[in-house]
Amino acid sequence: MKVFVYAYHQVLPKKAHDIGVSLFEFHLKIFKKYFHVFSLEEFIAFLKGEFKPKKPRGVLLTFDDGYLDNYVYAYPLLKKYHLKAVLFITPSRILSKPLKRKTLLDYWNGTIGKRELYQPKPMWEIQREYLVKGFSEGFLSWEEIREMGKEIFDIASHGISHCLGFVSTRIISLVDRRNINRIYSLWKIYKTPKEGFPIFEMKSDLVSPIGFPNEEMLKEIEKLIEMGKKISKKDIERITSQYPPLIFENRNDFLKRIREDLKQSKEIIEKQIGKSIQAFSYPWGHYNENLIEEVRKVYEVAFTVEKNRVNQKNNPYTIPRIYAVKDVFTFLSHLFKYAL
Repeated sequence: MKVFVYAYHQVLPKKAHDIGVSLFEFHLKIFKKYFHVFSLEEFIAFLKGEFKPKKPRGVLLTFDDGYLDNYVYAYPLLKKYHLKAVLFITPSRILSKPLKRKTLLDYWNGTIGKRELYQPKPMWEIQREYLVKGFSEGFLSWEEIREMGKEIFDIASHGISHCLGFVSTRIISLVDRRNINRIYSLWKIYKTPKEGFPIFEMKSDLVSPIGFPNEEMLKEIEKLIEMGKKISKKDIERITSQYPPLIFENRNDFLKRIREDLKQSKEIIEKQIGKSIQAFSYPWGHYNENLIEEVRKVYEVAFTVEKNRVNQKNNPYTIPRIYAVKDVFTFLSHLFKYAL
């Protein structure tokens, strides 16, 4: 049997920075006709050899992060085709106020115009807005998640932090106009990043101890900025030869932090939706043996973003997923590669 996991982030009114509604519906039509679309419970049972679909092909649909467009556009279409999916949410981002926005269902019923539906911002913009303001209405509310979880979505965890951290002192670039917002984790690392600040090697902050920028280093950089100097990599190298650029957390603090992240994300979601949470997806797909061992203590399965089919020999904590992209030709190539 040919089985794979398809991973989405956003579904937009029309193709832009992510997949559009029309292509997403095309995906669903293909999956409905030719595939068994798993629920999470069925998928876990399949991995254990306890469930065998009648169709020769199977797919598990997943969504990461918890963006509002998942409710406005994806949820009604999944409901239309009676298909299940998994929603990996970051509970720190979810809106706690009672809020239920209009969806395609309202448009189909003729109660609102299409232009009245939510117009999604890019993912990085929504994430940055959360880090700066403490919330973003580009994320789902708990009320919306509970509705989605009644019959369509299995809710799962994507951790609490969902940020990159500096993991070594190797400088990969400097903050500039092109990356200051798109690398949204900089707004957690620096609070207010400035052009010329160094960007060191980055990975998910769940993978290894992270380094915090040395305040003395930042003061020296800011002196140059105040003088109107355009900061170069050589300037940063000179300054970091005088000051340790990063101060790393010790291993005990690191382990305590990630254990709390994994445990807390599960507990918050379970309290909000009243169901047990079994699955986790690694932010950015970053993982190592240490993180697998910690995830194993809390969750039953975990998902990466490594492109491959799924079979019953897979490690349940490194399940591969294929990212859905915004053009039909890549979708068709995925079907040929992973389903034929």
